[in-house]
Amino acid sequence: MQPHPTGAAAARKPPSVPLAPMKRMQARFNPLADGMIYLVVFLGGCVGTALRYGLWLALPYPGSDSPLWMAFHPATFIANMIACFLFALLTSYMSQAIWLRKRVRQLASRGVGMGMCGGFSTLSAMMVEDITALHNSGYLSFILYTVITFLAGIVVAWFGSWLGLRLTSVRAASLAVADALRRQEQPKPAIGVRVPTEDVPVDAMPYDDPNPKTDEIPVVHADPLTGEVK
Repeated sequence: MQPHPTGAAAARKPPSVPLAPMKRMQARFNPLADGMIYLVVFLGGCVGTALRYGLWLALPYPGSDSPLWMAFHPATFIANMIACFLFALLTSYMSQAIWLRKRVRQLASRGVGMGMCGGFSTLSAMMVEDITALHNSGYLSFILYTVITFLAGIVVAWFGSWLGLRLTSVRAASLAVADALRRQEQPKPAIGVRVPTEDVPVDAMPYDDPNPKTDEIPVVHADPLTGEVK
């Protein structure tokens, strides 16, 4: 026997259950629906690709029959190193730069990091250069070029991340010092001092007045149990 639903579940149109607040938030902030992200990545990719092409024109492949340097292309190597450095620097800096708006950090990370650094670096060109060296029996050049590229990329990325964290720590320290100096310059209100309401000279103030006119808050005594003011 199969159980039959009862109550609201047995109606012809059962009531719909609303989504949880977190589910609604995920649908609202869907990154795939953010057109500005696509735009900054596209523009950054165009700039990075153009820079890499200009670097390739400035540093063309000299050509070599040496089994050690047959696969080495200076433009590709320099582009990959610069991209690793800039991407690591930007990522570490934006992760700690709380003084910038979240939207600014998001667009800068996508546009400069994913777009420009992604277009400026090239792993496909490096693989073509390696395969060309293998076809020309440059096995040692293939191994040396690949190992040097990856090891140097790790070192350069580490230095970029260290420099980004260093810059954020210096900026945070300077902001903290400026905030402390600004707080010291602000006048602090006196606590427990009677301030006269009228501009009366100090010598003319009556010291024997039992009830002077001041801005002091009157003291109210209340019963701690009932709260009744006495």
